Amino acid sequence: MTKDEVQQLETICRYLKDGFKDLNCGRIAVGASNVEKAEVLLDALLAMEEAKNRRIG
Repeated sequence: MTKDEVQQLETICRYLKDGFKDLNCGRIAVGASNVEKAEVLLDALLAMEEAKNRRIG
């Protein structure tokens, strides 16, 4: 795993943790936004990994 990929995973974790805290505090819109940001980043990371695997294989 590259340094960039690790940083992206750390960012995803931060978005999810912040989203969880926001949702627990009743800040639904902010919490949902953080979860959506995490989802987008995770989808992008998975797509990049899939593209990398296609080039190799």
